[in-house]
Amino acid sequence: MGQTNSSKQCPQTSAEELSHCLAERFADQSFNGVELYSFKDNFRTLADVHKSGTGPGGFLYWGEDTLVKFLAIPDCLEVGPILFRSASYIGAFPFPSFAPAVLDFEALVKVVVILTGRYKSVFQRSRPDSLRLLFRSLAVYDRGIQLDGEGDSGVGGGKGKTIDMDFSLEDEGDEWHEEGEEDEDDLSLAALDALDAIEVFGHAEKLKTHHARIPLDILKKLIAFLLVIAPLEPNQPIAEFADRFTPDSLAGVRGVAECVLRGFRCIDEKGVLYRDFKPRIKQALPYIFTPLGPLFEHLLFSKKIDMSIAAPSNSPEPPIPLLSTEGQIMDPNLLSQLSFFIPGTHLWRRLRPLYVGSEAGFSMGSFETKVLKWAAPTILLVSGTRIPFPAETHAQQAFLDRIPSKKYPLASDTHLTGRLVFGVFLNVPWKLSHKDCFGDVESMLFQLEPMHEVFHASRSSTEYAYFNKDDGIGFGSPMQKLKNHYHHHSQSHLNLGPVSLTFEHSLEYGVFQNTGNGGSYHSAGDADYHSRDVFEIEEIEVWGCGGNSEAEAQRKAWAWEEREALLRRQIALGKDPEADKALLEMAGLVGQNRSGGSMP
Repeated sequence: MGQTNSSKQCPQTSAEELSHCLAERFADQSFNGVELYSFKDNFRTLADVHKSGTGPGGFLYWGEDTLVKFLAIPDCLEVGPILFRSASYIGAFPFPSFAPAVLDFEALVKVVVILTGRYKSVFQRSRPDSLRLLFRSLAVYDRGIQLDGEGDSGVGGGKGKTIDMDFSLEDEGDEWHEEGEEDEDDLSLAALDALDAIEVFGHAEKLKTHHARIPLDILKKLIAFLLVIAPLEPNQPIAEFADRFTPDSLAGVRGVAECVLRGFRCIDEKGVLYRDFKPRIKQALPYIFTPLGPLFEHLLFSKKIDMSIAAPSNSPEPPIPLLSTEGQIMDPNLLSQLSFFIPGTHLWRRLRPLYVGSEAGFSMGSFETKVLKWAAPTILLVSGTRIPFPAETHAQQAFLDRIPSKKYPLASDTHLTGRLVFGVFLNVPWKLSHKDCFGDVESMLFQLEPMHEVFHASRSSTEYAYFNKDDGIGFGSPMQKLKNHYHHHSQSHLNLGPVSLTFEHSLEYGVFQNTGNGGSYHSAGDADYHSRDVFEIEEIEVWGCGGNSEAEAQRKAWAWEEREALLRRQIALGKDPEADKALLEMAGLVGQNRSGGSMP
């Protein structure tokens, strides 16, 4: 492997030979020479030998223990058997009927190429994604939802340890047709198309996912693991995240994983169906599986080859922390959750606090001086608790009276007393908006707790965000235009968009609602999931996406603004005292019992 011509067509037609040919194609076109050498060295050094009973020979393979130990996955994360099971399915690609595959070198090549996304350089004629394949690698059937990592024996299970794998994905019915299966097996078809062997993909390989489910406990463990390794870089050991493995830290990670899991809105406890899995991943978690890429790229780095550049100094600088400082809302777990739908280039080592309400004061003026003039993307986070019904204070009732009377269910009826966390990603700088809203189609409105939801900007309306001292702050709603209406019943109700997050001007209360499409942000889910949360604000944080250069640019912009304001307030005085006095009286600075200070 590694010596074939990438343009050579495979003359074989059997599935086994095509699988071998595809592995060679992957290795040739996906790895450079050093990576392929390192891959082979790692595999041969750690492989077990399966000896045939009919002769002295055998073949090399990796079992579960070998894979888990090489990737250095701690037992406390409980994800080793899940990853091995997934790899054993992907190793059979593009023929799911071969699963579970023994993880020999060719199978591992396919696993690494697919999980790192390098297959895209091989399939030039199409752009399929691996989401359905990944779902199948994690899914089981209702009749056999079990994955405890325990078993008797076998080649695929490592050293005395196997997994009961139920990969029988027979056609179970036709109720999936209304959802459409236009992308079913597209990755497998693209692979065979690249080999000019599309006719080999027979009916036996067209496995449907109608009743396949990912069990909830399996998905939760995987989400927790992905939260921990979200910032992982190629060849970075997982041990560098050891501070996340303590019991207290893991409790926080699993709490966030539970919020993400609720976003799949499972109607029962059996597991997540593909028809729920695909839209949730596409809309709310597009980068959730990104960390698997650098994780499996560990196979491409051999200890025998030192590809690092020697440091010029004996005292290298300490690593820059992923998060410069924590807030009451922002912490490493929430940062990882954000990375599931915001590119890491905006997040890792790029966030700095611009405004924290509990420190700077909950006022529009303080918010303005801290946030405006930041010429880069920002992330606003707000936490709070629901206002009880009936209200406990007059202030709470006064705000409730301003909410349109139409009733909607609470977003999560089973978590009424918990904390709410909402947020907004703005790709453009903040500005005072007295006439027009600001923002662009890259804006995102989201909920992080108690349920993970992401609402992407729509092109049908541009009311992405507004900010002014009279109306407060809003996302997805038109400006309230309350300047002359505070004491008039004609403007008693807030004008809320279908999907919106709104704070009144004192930054004491807020309201979030998801009541359908037609606004500036796309709704998530149908009418069964429409909801409204009215809450008392506990904390507001605004984080700037940028570094020292952006911070310096903001400082200079405010300094220039202050100088201009000072110049506008100054009045040039001449040499005629009487004329100067008259000018000061016209400006209201002297006269009417005002001395105005001494005149020269």
